[in-house]
Parts: sequence; structure tokens; C-alpha cells
Amino acid sequence: MIVVDKVIHRTETPIEKGRKFSIGKIIPIVLLLTIALFWIWALSPLAPSGHPDKLDDSSFAAEAKILCGLAEEELKDIPFAFSASSPSERADQIDQGTAIYRALVADLLSIAPDQSTRDGRLVRLWLADYLVYLDDRDTYAMKFRNGIDEAFTVTKKGSRWVTDPVDEFAKANKIRECLVPLDV
Repeated sequence: MIVVDKVIHRTETPIEKGRKFSIGKIIPIVLLLTIALFWIWALSPLAPSGHPDKLDDSSFAAEAKILCGLAEEELKDIPFAFSASSPSERADQIDQGTAIYRALVADLLSIAPDQSTRDGRLVRLWLADYLVYLDDRDTYAMKFRNGIDEAFTVTKKGSRWVTDPVDEFAKANKIRECLVPLDV
């Protein structure tokens, strides 16, 4: 009996030769290149820099610093909350502080840059948030007058309190005097 050894030689097809790069190998390479390109761009002069609330012209901030400083001094003349003998008296104290800051917002609006400019739009957005905070103070004072003694809360703007963007703008423009007052 004759046994024939069959040897089957398998030849690679052109498709199999090109499969050295699979999707599983390409994805990490693309991801690595994307991260590298992002950091090259982020560290280049082409990427934006600085705080988005930073004004281009600092003249408004200089004037605002003075006005806010005067409001802070005026607020110091109002007695502390613990000195109030009744909820109505405490509500009056809150109203006095709110009136000081409403006048401040009006003064700041009068010196705000033209609303057609980026700075003007930023200042108006900031002052709009400030007014929401002042409305919250009015609501709080009204609650005191109605005998409701609960913690002061402010309106949410997105997922944050409305006071956050007010304070961020003040910090970005180095006008800490314009931070939200903490008298409530």
C-alpha cells in the first residue's frame, strides 16, 4: 500500500496580508494622536487664554471698585442680624442692605461699557445675575415679615447658585469689593 502524504500549503491572500492593522490597534493610536494634538494646540498661542469673564478694558473695573467699596462702607452702618429684636426689624435691616446694593447696581449700569461691545454684554449679564440675587433678598425679607424664619437661599442658575457667577466675575476683574455681600 502506498501512502501519499498530502501537504497542503496554505498561501496568504492579499486580504489577510493587509489585516496587520486591526480596529483594536488603530483606535488607541488615533486616541493618542488626538490627545497629543489637543495639548499641542492648548499650549500654543492659538488657544484662548485667561478667564472668560475678564474684561478687555479695565476702566470699568477701576470705577466699579470705588463704587462697590462705598457700598461696603455704607452696609457697615446697618446693625448685625443678632441685634434685631423682632422678625420685622430683621426684615427692615435686610431691606436697607438690599436698597444699598440696588443703588449700586444702578450706578454700575450707568458706567457700564456700551452694550454692543463684549465688555458691555459681560457687565450686563453680571448685573442681571446681581439683580436676581437682590430679588432673593427681597423674598427673604418678606418671609421674615410673614413670620417664616428659615435659611436664606438663592436662585439656582443651571447647576450653581446665582451668586457663583457674580463672584467669579468680580474675582476675574479684581474687584473683590463687588462680591456678593454676606450680611444676610
